[in-house]
Parts: sequence; C-alpha cells; structure tokens
Amino acid sequence: MRAPRFQAASTSDVEPLPASAGRGFFTSVGNGAEKTGRGSVGALIEAALELISPTRCAGCERPGELICSACENSMQFIDPARCCLHCGAPFGAMVCTECAGAKTDLDRCLAAAVFDGPVGRIVRAYKDGGERRLAAEIARIMLSAAVRAQREAPGRYGGLLVRADAVVFVPATAAAFRRRGFDHMELIARHLGGRSDIPLLDALVKHGSSDQRELGRADRLAEALGAYEVVLPVRGKRILLIDDVITTGATMSAAASALRAAGASRVDGLAFARVWG
Repeated sequence: MRAPRFQAASTSDVEPLPASAGRGFFTSVGNGAEKTGRGSVGALIEAALELISPTRCAGCERPGELICSACENSMQFIDPARCCLHCGAPFGAMVCTECAGAKTDLDRCLAAAVFDGPVGRIVRAYKDGGERRLAAEIARIMLSAAVRAQREAPGRYGGLLVRADAVVFVPATAAAFRRRGFDHMELIARHLGGRSDIPLLDALVKHGSSDQRELGRADRLAEALGAYEVVLPVRGKRILLIDDVITTGATMSAAASALRAAGASRVDGLAFARVWG
C-alpha cells in the first residue's frame, strides 16, 4: 500500500479503463495528461516509484502485491446459496436476522465477502488511504463473486451479470469527493464494467454530506431517504447497482428506490463486502 501518486482534479476527466487493466495500472489527470504505465516513460516512472516505495499488500503490508494471495485466501467469501437475497447477509436464505425481510426496492442483493480482517483494511486503504490502484482488485473480486453466484446458485442469481443492461454505482457525496479527490465507486465501476462488458451509466447523484459509517439502521434509513436523484434515463433498463460495503442495506435500498421510481425495470445490488455479526 502506498499513498496516491497523483491527485485527480475530477473523475469526469478520467477516460474509460481497459478490461485488461490489473495490478500496477494507474491513471492520472492531475497534470492534464493520462499516464497508463504502458509506454516507456510510464514504465520508467513506475519502476522508479517501486524502488522508492514498493507496492505492499493493503491487507497485511507484505511487499509485492496490492492484495497478496494469503490475504485473499483468508477472506470470508459469502456463499450465494445460503446468503440473504434481500440484504446480502452471509446467512438468511430462509430467515434473515439482519433485515428480517424488510421491504426493499432491490430485486436481489449479493456481497462478495464479509467485512472483516483483510477486507476491512483493504476498504480503508482504498477509501481513506487513497490507494486508487485497489479499484481494479476490488472490481475483480466483486465480478468473481457475481460469476460464481450465477454458476452455483442460478435459481437465485441467474442472469445477475449477463442480463444487466447497465452498471450504476452508488456515488460519493460532494464532501467525500472533495476530501478524497476521487469518487471511489466510479473507479471500481469503470473496472467492473470494462471487465464484464456491461455499459457504465453514471446515473445517480447523492445529496447531503453526512458520513453514515457511525449510524445505526434506523438512522441510516432516515438519512438515505430521498438522498438520491436519477440524472440519466434508466426507464426499462435492468440495472446492476454496485457499492463497496453494505452495513444495513439502507443505502442500496434508497438508491434502488430512486432508480425504480425513474422507471428501471429491475435493480440488482452487488457489493464488495457485507458487515455482519
């Protein structure tokens, strides 16, 4: 893990990322030029930065990779056949103690892993530490979870990816964007869309500026109510809505509600992690 090398002035300036982008790929618009690491100059810069500050695992700080195999193997991946279809909790296929079947505008919800151990450290390194290269790794793990769910639980998650018309991400607030200098979910969405060949639709705007991480379920529901505005046409579209972490499901549900009100025919949710326990 290392601090961001360049500061982006605006995520709207970032060009779509190629599906092949993986470890070591980075994009900068801070100086008005895109640096993809593919050219000789980019390779030299990358090599020099690796000498000065080697890449380390965001989960354990071992040098070499952004997410090492030991940390990835220790993640608690959620079983798509046993999880709650409504809120993504690891258990709840029959009775969910997390959401208790509360009404939601999500048609289905899936999270890749439990928010614990290396997963939590990876999220913090990405969002709060500014390690933007983790976007590609998080997208890869989310996509793998969705592919697995389609294959292993087709009765529950069939068509999660292959029938989606667009990827829509839960946007950051203006205050969070100013604090971080980038929209963390937009970068993940660009990678996920590129790898899956599902078009990216930047359809949501979030109003308000509060940080919901310390709020309980009731407060999150109240805070999220009416927080999202749909700014692009979604009528008749099947949406894959993505976020990094599901805590209570309030954010996903509120965003899905706005999309359904704007005419989306269905909204499925996909997240990197689910808080549980």
